[in-house]
Amino acid sequence: MKCCAWIARRQGVGQWVVRGVLGAGLLTLVGLFGCTTLQTRSQAEDEGDRYALETIRDKATVGNALPMPVGGVGLVVGLEGTGGDCPQDSYRDILENELRKEGVKDIREVMKSPNHAMVFVSGLIPPGTNKGEAIDLEVMLPRGSRASSLRGGYLHKCYLFNYDFAERLAPTSDPNGPHGLLRGHPIVKAEGSLLVGMGSNDEDENSSVKRGRLWGGGRCLAAQAFSLMMKEQSARIASLIEQRINETFLAGLPGEPGTSIAIAKGPSYVVLRVPPQYRLNAPRFLRVILDIPFVSDTNALNAPLNGKGEDHRSYRQRLEADLLDPARTVVAALRLEALGPIGKPGLKRGLKSEHPLVRFCSAEALSYLGDPEGGEILASSVASSPLLRSFALTAMASLDEAICHVRLAELMTSGGEDETRYGAFRALRALDPRDKSIQGEYLNESFWLHQVPTRGTPLVHISGTRRAEVVVFGDEPMLKPEFGLQAGEFVVTASKDDSRCTVSRMSRSKGILRRSCSLELTKVLHTLADMGCMYPEVVTMLQQADMGGVLTCRLRCDALPQATPIEELASLGRQKTDPRDAEAELIPAGQDLGATPTLFDNGLAPYAARVQERQRKLDAPR
Repeated sequence: MKCCAWIARRQGVGQWVVRGVLGAGLLTLVGLFGCTTLQTRSQAEDEGDRYALETIRDKATVGNALPMPVGGVGLVVGLEGTGGDCPQDSYRDILENELRKEGVKDIREVMKSPNHAMVFVSGLIPPGTNKGEAIDLEVMLPRGSRASSLRGGYLHKCYLFNYDFAERLAPTSDPNGPHGLLRGHPIVKAEGSLLVGMGSNDEDENSSVKRGRLWGGGRCLAAQAFSLMMKEQSARIASLIEQRINETFLAGLPGEPGTSIAIAKGPSYVVLRVPPQYRLNAPRFLRVILDIPFVSDTNALNAPLNGKGEDHRSYRQRLEADLLDPARTVVAALRLEALGPIGKPGLKRGLKSEHPLVRFCSAEALSYLGDPEGGEILASSVASSPLLRSFALTAMASLDEAICHVRLAELMTSGGEDETRYGAFRALRALDPRDKSIQGEYLNESFWLHQVPTRGTPLVHISGTRRAEVVVFGDEPMLKPEFGLQAGEFVVTASKDDSRCTVSRMSRSKGILRRSCSLELTKVLHTLADMGCMYPEVVTMLQQADMGGVLTCRLRCDALPQATPIEELASLGRQKTDPRDAEAELIPAGQDLGATPTLFDNGLAPYAARVQERQRKLDAPR
């Protein structure tokens, strides 16, 4: 078709790419998710009186602590006859206008081509995201679209904008689109091959192929920084807070723009940049920021304080004493960490405590201060304490020291629990992506395959968030005949006495293709990828094999170590039925260990679910 002369074949993966810039705009109304100020957990009631020293918490609160929704419209190309036209509405007008700016002719023919489909693209930018970082995106067909499937499609480069609510792009919204939209700023550049067919379990296949994901498919064009909102507007206080934060993190280097952690923006707020050592644990960074003393004079930290009774110890002396008290050690460790290097001596004394929680909190704080002395304690906590595992692994992944590299590799190849092995794998990959023990193969430009030798029982791990990957721990898994596995166009079969299996692809455009391969799982995955199989089909087949007892080892999805909420932690031990009961006794009630570190959070799925639920409520009859 002449109208498609501006489309060129994409090299290497058999998909189409649109030449030129295809922009998509969406717009901003007042307010994103409402309040953007983080409501931090209150400290113990007597903490203010106990320490009698003002911190940044007394002067400011954290702002921009919620994810920013972004969205746009784009064009999926490279579909094999499953695309189609869509209704004329405000979103289509946006896309057509962008095509017109590009000088594309016969736009109607482009839009109704069976190899193209207009889609909504949406995502949520986590707070604290730096410029250039990747975010996950969702792509879906609008209501009324004649396209039947996005499988095999490629989202051409488009731009996502900030706007009011994520549901503004939901396919269940009004066909004519919301009115009165005001164009926002381009926040994310999006492009990439779609992973289609990974919908929720209650979706039928016809629905699941109408939406897709691009893990890491968006690149942020600007940082979405945290901020500190002044409780009382004051340029002097904002400037002092900027100074105290930069002094603490030793990042305010004169003559090097962009190196400061904090930058005051007038009397109202201070912009924060997450420093490298906290990039895997933004929640901890915010807690530490708020605990930085507002005074900068070292003498003030060592001077006797007024307090209840005859206690006139200095701020540092009280913290160092409380660190050794298991009932106060969590708060004391954070406050000592917030002192910067001068807090190290007290924390190192905590490493010698007889109580495991005191040793752990001291080691964790030291790791974020760049000190490896507690590395062995962190590694031991990973292996012995599920309640501390996510924090210990993250602390090790944040400290580029030999002991962390060695012990993470050992934990990954040990016979420990699934969360320990996969958690160590993810931590080591975050610490050093070039480490030989975690190198993998990128198959069909769709998913990663890693093989990790271990001393434990074999395990196949698949990821449902952030990264398309299959990690095989231990001996080579096998498929046990007889079986028949099917996902999309791909079928893998073997009869009862077969020593090999047959991999088939039944394609509308390419006909029927068949190959024979061994029953080794990695060989089957390589064959499927060579024949064009994508990650969603691989996941479906692995799940079928697991449910049918065909796989010779266990299959796990997202075995991520998680933090235990403080409310749940307080209730442990009451029923004496949870295996963590005995361990919970080592953590006195009321101690808040913190939220799950960024390294192990579940991506944006909870936020996406919340937005979708909100849209369902908006669409419900009134």
